[in-house]
Amino acid sequence: MNVAVLNTQVPFVRGGAEQLADGLVGALRKHGHEVALVRLPFSWYPDQRILDHMLAASLTRIPDVDLLIGLKFPAYYVQHPNKVLWILHQHRQAYDLWGTRWQGIADSAEGRAVRRAIFAADELHIPQGRRVFTISARVADRMRKFNGIAADVLYPPLPDEGYRSGGAGDYVFYPSRISVLKRQLLAAESLRHVRSPVRLLLAGDADTEQDRGLLSELLADDELRGRVEWLDGWISHERKLELMTGALGCMFLPYDEDYGYVTLESFSSGKPVITCTDSGGPLELVQDGVSGIIAEPEPRAIAEAIDRLASDRAAARRMGLAGLERLAELRVSWNHVVERLTTA
Repeated sequence: MNVAVLNTQVPFVRGGAEQLADGLVGALRKHGHEVALVRLPFSWYPDQRILDHMLAASLTRIPDVDLLIGLKFPAYYVQHPNKVLWILHQHRQAYDLWGTRWQGIADSAEGRAVRRAIFAADELHIPQGRRVFTISARVADRMRKFNGIAADVLYPPLPDEGYRSGGAGDYVFYPSRISVLKRQLLAAESLRHVRSPVRLLLAGDADTEQDRGLLSELLADDELRGRVEWLDGWISHERKLELMTGALGCMFLPYDEDYGYVTLESFSSGKPVITCTDSGGPLELVQDGVSGIIAEPEPRAIAEAIDRLASDRAAARRMGLAGLERLAELRVSWNHVVERLTTA
């Protein structure tokens, strides 16, 4: 079967969405399908530019395709008679982030008009999918709340293999894009209150120069120097595997994340995950005290979670292995994904 996978691409930005698209393409090819990955350019600023990209997507047609799989806003607007959607997320700035400090779209007459247009277009184009899936219950809940559209949950597995378990070192690892929504600043602040001799290792490129500046300024503090290290920029997959294998545990503290590969990477490496009560998608995978620790999003609570892992390394090891069992329980595999998307 000829399959087109539709995604958006912000130039020079690579994160979980891009990894997922690549993983899906590889899995479909392993199952014998001919696959084309189509990336539509996207920019969210200025606000009016969003409408241009929405129109472009809705007018795009992909010829000679038996099945179209749409992933991300507004790529899932592309028209096709046999379209299945596996939605990573909608344009959150118009939905759950509206009215927060992460809103993005201006609260002006023009900004509100853009927001209304996004609602209307989603409610027109999403139901055109023969089946609609989301990558987590959190994404499905938002769509039901804001648009009244129901979707089935289909959890994505990791796009890469090679994860392995190893001994627990003296650091907690947090690999992710540096962003206010990922809350690396909260992670770093927590080290002021950690009593055990455990360091925090951050790895990732900054979303914006403002994100880079805020984190750099914080890490220049004498109290954090030597306790928090930032590997600025994207590290290789092999280096990430090495750091995962040697970590005491992993930290993932985003605000209302859609899903988050860090949790899967940690579990696949036999490591527990520290996350927050408001972190969204990770809460579907992390079970408090079983496969990780769910803490309040404030520095002292995060510090207590780190000290808890450091004080009982055998328990931390059991949590990591329980996380791996959790993935099997939820049928998080590419075989399951391909079966659902191609036989929907």
